[in-house]
Amino acid sequence: MRRIMLLIALLLPIHAYCQHLKPGFDKEEYIELLKIAHLQHVDISFFDTSKLPAPAHSKLVYRSPVMGLENIWDLWMKDGNTGVISVRGTTASQVSWLANFYAAMVPATGQLKLDHNYTFTYSLSDNPRAAVHVGWLLAMGYLSRDILPRIDSCYKSGIRDFIVTGHSQGAGISFLLTSYLYDLQAKGRMPADIRFKTYCSAAPKPGNLYYAYSYEHTTNGGWAYTVVNSADWVPETPVSVQTVNDLNNTNAFKMAPKLIKQQKFPKNLVMRHIYNRLSKPSLKAQRNYEKYLGRMVSKMVKKQLKGFEAPNYYSSDNYVRTGNTIVLYADSEYFKKYPDNTSNIWIHHFIGPYLFLAEKL
Repeated sequence: MRRIMLLIALLLPIHAYCQHLKPGFDKEEYIELLKIAHLQHVDISFFDTSKLPAPAHSKLVYRSPVMGLENIWDLWMKDGNTGVISVRGTTASQVSWLANFYAAMVPATGQLKLDHNYTFTYSLSDNPRAAVHVGWLLAMGYLSRDILPRIDSCYKSGIRDFIVTGHSQGAGISFLLTSYLYDLQAKGRMPADIRFKTYCSAAPKPGNLYYAYSYEHTTNGGWAYTVVNSADWVPETPVSVQTVNDLNNTNAFKMAPKLIKQQKFPKNLVMRHIYNRLSKPSLKAQRNYEKYLGRMVSKMVKKQLKGFEAPNYYSSDNYVRTGNTIVLYADSEYFKKYPDNTSNIWIHHFIGPYLFLAEKL
């Protein structure tokens, strides 16, 4: 920790106590973060910048140990005055992929027992119907234990601005981390004069509609962006299953069974048959989702994380795109450089294609 504070002090300009982050999407800011994300997948002892240029305005201060489901995060110092909390995306490891496949939902407020000695208490929304991806929440719970002391060290060194960012799985985790940090601020457990700005790149869907509403309300005013390549399939995941139970309490479908019952025979039978045929398949799909991507996957998670206890799941899988979205539109010029390729399903998801489109903005 002392080494980190010393490095920060050496990088700090005299005016570091001023705040420098500005609201709004900043193309150059995002491009810098893409370059940082690229370097998270290479060994810290030798940064390979042969494929993509190195970050021009940032210096690496700290890389975390591997934790959770093979998660890591980096702390960079941008322009000597802004801390960058960069969460790594999925690796080729099966353990890393477990965090993605553990895709049942849990309430956005609650507790997760991550190991024998650590129960993670979190509140990511004040809406009791908000729910989030359990695998990425688990990862965020592990990472947050390491991130919070580093934020405190930076703050004591004069840093007041932080960017939270991640690409792919890192973006999914960054949504939840952002909500967690804002909640700590609201409860007085983090200094109120810290400013957070978030860029979720190649971002999957982190939770349901009620979580999305909360996240977008909390980060409004230009303090959070979700950046997606229109040719990338990852932002279309996790696959969503919407049921009649996912709607707001006041809705037409809630009254349907009662209205159908009031109809005369045989009209009521016909209408009930139609209603059941339309509503029951999605309800069954949701139960299967929870069974396979919740209870079954949790058994594999327990083998990796001794002491982990599977939580009670939230009966919804209505995943939605979240955040103020910047679309990197894949045009004909893009497809000449990056044509669809069924033998390489990641062709549109890597940093290179995102950088190509971002530079065209």
